[in-house]
Amino acid sequence: MGFLKKFHYFYTHQNDDILNKNIFHECWLMIDYFVAFLVHGCSITNYFVYGFYKMRHAEREKYVTWRRQRWIYRRCNQKEYGYLLRDKDHINRIFDPYLKRDWMLTRGMQRSTFMAFLERNPEFIVKPVLGTEGRDIQKISVEGMDDDETSALFDRWSGEDLLLERYIRQHPVLNALHPSSVNTIRVTTVRNHRGVHVMTAALRMGRFGAVMDNYTTGGIVAAVDLVTGIVFTPGVNKLNETFVVHPETGVPIVGVQIPFWEDVKTFAQSLGSVIPEIRYTGWDIAVTEEGPVLLEGNYRGNFHVQQHPDHTGKYEMFRRVIQNNEV
Repeated sequence: MGFLKKFHYFYTHQNDDILNKNIFHECWLMIDYFVAFLVHGCSITNYFVYGFYKMRHAEREKYVTWRRQRWIYRRCNQKEYGYLLRDKDHINRIFDPYLKRDWMLTRGMQRSTFMAFLERNPEFIVKPVLGTEGRDIQKISVEGMDDDETSALFDRWSGEDLLLERYIRQHPVLNALHPSSVNTIRVTTVRNHRGVHVMTAALRMGRFGAVMDNYTTGGIVAAVDLVTGIVFTPGVNKLNETFVVHPETGVPIVGVQIPFWEDVKTFAQSLGSVIPEIRYTGWDIAVTEEGPVLLEGNYRGNFHVQQHPDHTGKYEMFRRVIQNNEV
């Protein structure tokens, strides 16, 4: 999407009465955006999602923007190890003890292995090995399929780079919000010489019956209190629409208690110590009736998920913890 088209899209679609006035106001904000880009390094998405168009300089200074997040990535994560959290093959192999579910890769698979997987897992998720932002994820059920239909799946997938995983049965508290998606907790950790620190947590929820709960593809996110594990903000989406209850199910968002919260935090800290070369990670954690399980790790975890729901900039908090790595 070109610059002018993207800027106009956000200007006309953001849920804010200040916007969508006239072309002169839009042009004025475009000038202000260029100033914010030069001074604070914000992207167009940062500018609208965080509401920079109604902030003073001092408030803008508090946010992790596009430029500041690049500093965090460079400072914390060795680039040559990024593939370990980008390629789902590597993620699953390295973090297999934390996945707690059956999985397999399709490229080069044997027919007998595939059929045995289907036998064990009549419902499963299919996702690209190198996919991002929840794109191209499918939920498949083979209940009622005959041999020809399952053979057709084998023939279609055996030459592709796909990951098959047993479908996660999430905890009823989270399932009630939006049953079609596994509604995960994004827990962000930073490791320094003092250990692994849980920095932020957010509940992500799907919409419109989608399988994924991803914020960038239309999902809802709400902030979770790190001490109590209680959701303390309404849900928001990328266009700044606010939801006190989930719009599809009517289940209240504010006040949800994340099950097994202390276990979730301990689980995230364990994950953050696995790859020494990656010190900043956003972990997507699902919670079942038995406790937390890992979906995946994001070595460039989205800061919108962390700063948008509670409208609080967190740059100074991250900077202090990261720079504490200097012994």
